[in-house]
Amino acid sequence: MNSRALETTLIDTVARDIRDRLPSRWSLLNREEEMRVDQGIGRRRIDAILELRDPQGISTSIVIDVKGAPVEPNRVSFAAETLREMARLMNEQEPRSAVSVPMMLSPFFSPLARERLIAAGISYADSTGNLRLSADRPAIFIETQGQDRNPFRENRPLRSLKGGRAARVVRSFLDYRPPFGTREFAGETQNALATVSRVSDLLVREAIIARDGPRGRISTVDWETLVRRWAMDYDFAKANSLTTYLEPRGPSVLFDRLREADFRYAVTGSFAAVRLAPVAEPRLVTLYVDDPEDAADRLGLRPAETGANVVIARPFDPVVFERTESADGITYARVTQVLLDLMTGPGRGPAEAEGLRDWMRENEETWKLQLTNEP
Repeated sequence: MNSRALETTLIDTVARDIRDRLPSRWSLLNREEEMRVDQGIGRRRIDAILELRDPQGISTSIVIDVKGAPVEPNRVSFAAETLREMARLMNEQEPRSAVSVPMMLSPFFSPLARERLIAAGISYADSTGNLRLSADRPAIFIETQGQDRNPFRENRPLRSLKGGRAARVVRSFLDYRPPFGTREFAGETQNALATVSRVSDLLVREAIIARDGPRGRISTVDWETLVRRWAMDYDFAKANSLTTYLEPRGPSVLFDRLREADFRYAVTGSFAAVRLAPVAEPRLVTLYVDDPEDAADRLGLRPAETGANVVIARPFDPVVFERTESADGITYARVTQVLLDLMTGPGRGPAEAEGLRDWMRENEETWKLQLTNEP
């Protein structure tokens, strides 16, 4: 099937999906004389025009731009600007219609690409079932959820942030303040240069980091979007091996013992967050250790499947012990690791993550680090 046939199939499928979800007596018309023939406006091409009409006869044109391949988040801004201009020119040609609705179609839009399309005021649909149509006149809003992961094979060096090697690079991107050179960054953070390059390429494609030129220094890191992107490939309970315990006399006794501990550990979760951003009184102590059974024995904890107030995690990677922070004799995981663990943890963890994120946003100068070999 050639590219135009694929585009036509996608247009027809999306039109059917929209039509199936319209209220009673609404209609969606294929303007056949324009559907099958590319219509140029200025130097731009409109791939399809659909006419949406309500029972009172109020109608608007849906101006469609079809992308033959998944659209990377860092390309959304340019594509959206072009599509908005196409809709504007369409409005000038069709005064009988309400303001045209710009809509982008693609085989797949990632969650970040969809976020950027929404921010740009662009409706969208893909072949996996992700659909969003928003029009003011006639007023209608349709949204459906498809897949969050690209089902189509692509020759990419890296497609996810799973695994320890990627996690170590992501944590470093979160912890350090740009700008920095890739080679200097890899050296100081003790990450393999090849891994830094592969992770960087993925994050550049997704518009999370930016470089000064194609292979230049990393100039900006959107840390809030980066930690949300990392959370798509990480789950605290699944990534780490967890065991639950009971300290009958409460967390304060456990913390007294941790101050005397002679093994490596790092407190994460609620107790790590509450010292910076109090949301609610924490009840569950969560800590990383290398050997949970040995640590529990030294700390005098009792195994407990129910009523536990301590969770000990054998970490998915030693990155959780990197750049830890100490306060009042207790070792805490780095705030960026704590944020990720809360975001993907159970219970009220996500709500506590929101409070911690707010603190981090207001205190970036406090927790961001500077590479020693960068200006």
